[in-house]
Amino acid sequence: MSSNPLLWIGETRRPIKKDRSSDLVMDSVINYYKSEKPRLGYEVGELFLDNGAFSASMMGMELETERVVFVQEALDPDRTIPVDYPFRAGMSISEMRKLWGKTADNILYWQNSTNLNGRLVPALHAWDKKSLIDNIMWLQKNANADYIALGSVVNPEFSSYDGFFGDRQPRKELIDMICFAISCLEKMSDFKVHLMGFGSSPLMLHLGYYLGVRSTDSSGYRRKAAYGKIILPGTGERHLGISSADFGTHAIDEANLCSHDLALLEKCTCPICVINKYQLWADWKARAIHNEYVMKQEAKKAGRFLALGTDTYEKYLDNTVFSRSSLKYLWEYAKLRRKYYRISEVLFEEGIS
Repeated sequence: MSSNPLLWIGETRRPIKKDRSSDLVMDSVINYYKSEKPRLGYEVGELFLDNGAFSASMMGMELETERVVFVQEALDPDRTIPVDYPFRAGMSISEMRKLWGKTADNILYWQNSTNLNGRLVPALHAWDKKSLIDNIMWLQKNANADYIALGSVVNPEFSSYDGFFGDRQPRKELIDMICFAISCLEKMSDFKVHLMGFGSSPLMLHLGYYLGVRSTDSSGYRRKAAYGKIILPGTGERHLGISSADFGTHAIDEANLCSHDLALLEKCTCPICVINKYQLWADWKARAIHNEYVMKQEAKKAGRFLALGTDTYEKYLDNTVFSRSSLKYLWEYAKLRRKYYRISEVLFEEGIS
């Protein structure tokens, strides 16, 4: 496993920082979709440009292919995703199969008819185990890429699911999906995995890296800050106990940091805390800067432990990150699935040889 997992910091047209020349940045076509002359409002080290498809689907909006290409080519990203078609809860298998066909067609179009070939991160979707294997094999044969973006990988029961689907919420079903997909990709392809939005907290970040995710983005650091939350090293988010956020529309519940949390905050070396940590209570941008710093440090820490081997990384996570966590049950489950989820079992189940 790589000792250098990637963490892309989410940004928008209204950036938290103007100088991101040292950062890996994740931005979205949706933020520039209606601009006559799309341009970034910040200096960037490397840019990963999301195609905006998921955001558009949540807004009930259909993206125009040529407009997306126009924005992507104008912003000249280091990596970008061809327009894909994420699955929605309740879709039939035939509907999902058709959407995958459109996604595959776009991958070929982006490679053959745009100036973005060589910088593409194709999306992978599947509606059962067999389709996952088939779609990986198609990508391995046809996609000119080193990374894939893991998208909607679901089972047939998804057709009767009537709940919300989209967030990477911590649950056993998600762990199964990631473990199975990564196991298949490792055995059947040369691709590394980017998992969108898995850098929302140290817990989820480390969980993803442990399972074999090689790249993710921290898009929630800013949103959490807007609603009065900070991220603490090695753990999760906390309300600061303020009665209302300095930005945003939702009220914040009264809360107090426990002594353990306060001790973590006292040790923080982010640009805010080293000067005056009380800015965190007063300014949402200060919270965003703090949150970003914490997530970057956690990614660096993951890289150091992965360089020492997965077993060493696992022991570190056992003894620190997950030792006090309410998600410890999920961590124990993840360890089990990662060690014993073998593709041979799947091939046997599906009758594939």
